Amino acid sequence: MEPLVFQGRLRDRDHADAPVDASITFEEDALVAEAAGGHRARLPWRGLRLRRSEAGALECSSGGVTISSTEPGFPRALEAAGGNEVADALARLDGESVANPWVGRLGCTFALGVAVFVAVRLPACFTAVTEGVAEEVPYSVDEAIGEFASDQVPVEGGTVSDPVLREAVQVMVDRLAPHRSLADAEFRFRIVDNDLVNAFALPGGHIVVFTGLLETAETPEEVAGVLAHEIAHVTQRHGIRQVVKAAGLTAVIGITLGDLSGLESLVVEVLQNGYGRDAESEADAEGVRMMVAARLDPRGLARFFERLDAEQEVEIPEWLSTHPDSLARASRVQALAAEAGAVDWEPLAIDWDAVQAALEAR
Repeated sequence: MEPLVFQGRLRDRDHADAPVDASITFEEDALVAEAAGGHRARLPWRGLRLRRSEAGALECSSGGVTISSTEPGFPRALEAAGGNEVADALARLDGESVANPWVGRLGCTFALGVAVFVAVRLPACFTAVTEGVAEEVPYSVDEAIGEFASDQVPVEGGTVSDPVLREAVQVMVDRLAPHRSLADAEFRFRIVDNDLVNAFALPGGHIVVFTGLLETAETPEEVAGVLAHEIAHVTQRHGIRQVVKAAGLTAVIGITLGDLSGLESLVVEVLQNGYGRDAESEADAEGVRMMVAARLDPRGLARFFERLDAEQEVEIPEWLSTHPDSLARASRVQALAAEAGAVDWEPLAIDWDAVQAALEAR
């Protein structure tokens, strides 16, 4: 029998700005899309997220890759090939009630009930309870939140697709990613034409880099330090922790079971309010750890913080004002770098003059 083939679209790191046409087939353990030129993407059945676009396409996503199709027979074929987990996801998409395997991640439904009971009876314990719930929420929920928020969090400026700039940032991400503390995390970035000297990360690995950061940095290691900090927010799961804390008891149960309906406005509001000073300090420390592991000198990040403090005209967005004082951060980064001892640093293979020329020419 000839394998089933459907026509659809593929969006991944190589086609982040515009999805491409692709042929979709099924393997025993994965959904596969192949675009022109032999470009191929595989999405394992386990952890696959499903949703329907406004255009009516069934979208299958995981790890920053999306495969979609509008063909009528695609959902049924997907259900047959993907097994119970995909069948349940399709049923939830259609509003049907199904047994949810995510409850098992909490040990049992009873354990969740006890946690909620404690939170109701002992409000002072609510923070601790929600912290525990956040730990047990599958990372696929972070990805779903990030996928939604990436289209909703207001960002001024157009997307920059200059290959010199994208390649430079990609080199930094590729150098840091192998040293992440969360193996499931994958990262997608977008460069935005905006003079803000900053970057930010959303749950699930969505990172936005402003051109102002690239213009102000004197070395690629300075930018890599900022990216390491943002990657740390993702791997330490600061976003889902904030959402769970802010959501309230009823929503905590829904989040735990993977139901994000009705939380859209809350998610955007929470993420715009920033992560808080404790989370920022934790991200600084984890970012330095990753840089040291990648043999990137974190002292460049400290110098960057010192320069931000000296340049009073640098504009920091209001919703990032929870960042600790720049000089305090610089001192802490210096101390953490000193703790690493003697390291044979390996500078990034990036032509920074070419990056600055590309920024001036845009």
